[in-house]
Amino acid sequence: MNTGVGAPDASTAPRAPNLFSPHSITVVAPGSLGHRSAASRRNFADVVAPQCSRTTLAAMPSIEELRGPRVTSSEFAYTGCDNLEAMTEAVNYNRFLIDCVEKHVTSPDLRILDFGAGRGTYADMLAERNIIPDCLEPDAELQKLLLSKGYKVVDCEAEPSESEMYGLIYSFNVFEHIKNDQEASEHLTSLLRPGGTLVIYVPALEMLFTAMDTKVGHYRRYRRTQLNRILRNAGLEIVESRYCDPIGFFATLAYKYAGSDDGTINTRALKLYDRVVFPLSKLLQSVTGKLFGKNVLVVATKA
Repeated sequence: MNTGVGAPDASTAPRAPNLFSPHSITVVAPGSLGHRSAASRRNFADVVAPQCSRTTLAAMPSIEELRGPRVTSSEFAYTGCDNLEAMTEAVNYNRFLIDCVEKHVTSPDLRILDFGAGRGTYADMLAERNIIPDCLEPDAELQKLLLSKGYKVVDCEAEPSESEMYGLIYSFNVFEHIKNDQEASEHLTSLLRPGGTLVIYVPALEMLFTAMDTKVGHYRRYRRTQLNRILRNAGLEIVESRYCDPIGFFATLAYKYAGSDDGTINTRALKLYDRVVFPLSKLLQSVTGKLFGKNVLVVATKA
């Protein structure tokens, strides 16, 4: 379970030639507290990096114009890597997200992209179900890790041919790390084949922005209608849109005002929330999905 709310509406954020900042996937049970700092909003070195992630992004300027100058992995660093590792402890939460992907796998030959793959947490879980995605990930060390696991690591710089376009792209807790999320969604649309599906899961509601968001470099948290608008503007049709984890909403709000200000995940609290509370919270989503929750899930298709 992630918490990350953040900056102003995407439409008000200053535009830049780069699309990404270093991404980190976080899971939050009790939530987080704090204020955003300029230092935490580290952009992926002003480049359209392969956070391009789930790990990433047409009538728009050329790819070169959008990306700006190239940089090496030494010019940026992830924040909150300890939280990224803690993510693996959220068994029920991770299973819920993977179920959201698997339901859209309509063929064993479907080309799938994990946008912002990180350490391969979700790719590994899909692989256990005999579903092998390609991975887009900007961090050079994590790319090596993904390659060592046998995944195809996609070059964000490459323009896919028609036969290389994807039938399904998923992006979990990544868009909040991207400064230009509108351009990112347009790029992802360009990677989708006609009829393809995009599944996006992000932290919800600005009022929940906490130290957790600051620690991992979130620019914003999303309203459901806000994310719908961004994807529609990118040329996609919304199929499903709902808030998730309503109990997590209250847990995060409580943490914001009474919890630690360092943004670190309490692994014990996380595991307790995941095993005991999250299953109940998931059941309540059918009632609260249009109203509130700790995260937003949107499924969209390309005509």
